[in-house]
Amino acid sequence: MNNAGITTQYGFLFQRKAFILFALENAGTKQTFTFEGRDDIEISADESIYSVKSADASYIQVKSGTISESCFCKVICNWLLFDKESSGTVTLFAENQLDTLVSNITKDIIFDYIIQGKEKKRSSIAWKTYNKFQNPIETDREAFLGIIEKFLQIINIHICSMDELDSRLEKVFFENYCRDITEYQLAKSKRLERFISYMNQEIDNALKAQRPCTLLFADLMKMIMTVCDEISDHRYIAKIPELKKRAKSEATQLVKDNAIREVRQLYLVDKHDEFVIDGIVHELIYKDFRDVYISQKEVEIINLEQNAYENYMNAKFSLDESESSNPKKVYQRTVEMPIGDSLIPDGPVYRKGCYIFLTGDDITEDSQISWGDYDE
Repeated sequence: MNNAGITTQYGFLFQRKAFILFALENAGTKQTFTFEGRDDIEISADESIYSVKSADASYIQVKSGTISESCFCKVICNWLLFDKESSGTVTLFAENQLDTLVSNITKDIIFDYIIQGKEKKRSSIAWKTYNKFQNPIETDREAFLGIIEKFLQIINIHICSMDELDSRLEKVFFENYCRDITEYQLAKSKRLERFISYMNQEIDNALKAQRPCTLLFADLMKMIMTVCDEISDHRYIAKIPELKKRAKSEATQLVKDNAIREVRQLYLVDKHDEFVIDGIVHELIYKDFRDVYISQKEVEIINLEQNAYENYMNAKFSLDESESSNPKKVYQRTVEMPIGDSLIPDGPVYRKGCYIFLTGDDITEDSQISWGDYDE
């Protein structure tokens, strides 16, 4: 099996989270953060290197996967291509240890790597570095070796696994931007998830425009203020289109597996996959809301769902005998009925999601909804 695509996506995830962590840990009014890729078509998917730089001349390169000797040479070349003064702060933020000790990678090894660049493709980092520094390389070899040596002396290699990265993100975000949340601990995680999604959108917009993603301190604070307003102890505002987009892949897989009762019940209503997927998306969005509050407002959630179940029973009784045995009629009459609880957000998405949630396997028999009968 070729796992290059999975490896690439994992690398993107690691690089983006590192950028977000760097911005949060170093936030300040004079800070500007820039996320930009350094691409090299000669290296494999898991050797992509991304960089972060800030207004205080700190440069961080982020690398997931294995760091070989040649990959480390690319890291040094990147700093040379950045026009980076060797007197500043340079850091390699890596998921794994290097294949070899940094002390074994000498300035001569890096120099030879650059020299070999003149024979490589014009898109390669080695070629770009050789082309830029061809004159000093050929006329003053020792001076150029001195520049490389300075990088080797000041480089800081920071090893951080994905789990450690997630823990650090939670720590800095919860401590600095979730102090107002005291009742619902899960709301902190939901707020962080929302913040990361906004940051990812900024990066995506920049990459689509083929430009670096530059984040000013004011932009960072605006995003944080937005998520603080949207998710708190007393407020849960969701951007439905974004939630639907995130939930669709999970819903599609659940429908494909056809292992949960909700899916089988929805197929009784409509045989089209898209209808069933849309229904499961609604359920996942409701469960996202439910998870935030269930630990602290269990009674309110139980009452809300009991109201929904009673609506379902009333809907069935309001239909004539032929209609009450028609899954589509029962479904349509039920989901149009408002649940009438201030806890649940307004709109049909959460309402429909709640009704579909109550068709699940784990719902007690006295509260479980059925659109119709089938051989279970």
